[in-house]
Amino acid sequence: MSTNELPSTSGDDDVRATTYLLAQKYLELLQKQDWDAWIQLWSDDAILEFPYAPAGTPNIYKGKTNILRYMSATTEGIAVDGVTSLTIHPQLDPTAVVVELHIAGHLLKNGATYEQKYVTFFQFENEQIVRYREYWNPLISIEAFGGYWKWREGARQWHGSAEGSPTPNPSDE
Repeated sequence: MSTNELPSTSGDDDVRATTYLLAQKYLELLQKQDWDAWIQLWSDDAILEFPYAPAGTPNIYKGKTNILRYMSATTEGIAVDGVTSLTIHPQLDPTAVVVELHIAGHLLKNGATYEQKYVTFFQFENEQIVRYREYWNPLISIEAFGGYWKWREGARQWHGSAEGSPTPNPSDE
């Protein structure tokens, strides 16, 4: 075995392949905005996390209801015209995957160009997402909206206030 090969069992390979397919399905359903099918990929107590969310905005959403409310509302302000690059990285843990993607889009309110790069970490259990962590550059969003305060005003509609969402800090869990 070379140093580039990871030890695995055929069971791990099967789980890793399923994890890869589930991440692809997540992206396909998200792009189609098929919210009914998309939310079924999540466990009831899943966590959606944005470690670098700007100050004053939620960085954690807990549970399907809060996750769906947030994610579906973002599409009311941002139109994704296409995915310009996509790479899915299987992990040593067969239930985890990292996805890098670059989207091209625009804001619906002002037509501003919105090109964003994301790095997302998925953790699955029983073929459902239990934790999703997304890294993105908030400065790109702020610039597209025309400044911080306009971004805050536009993004306010996306942030729920139901119990379990938002949590101000991941360490508060």
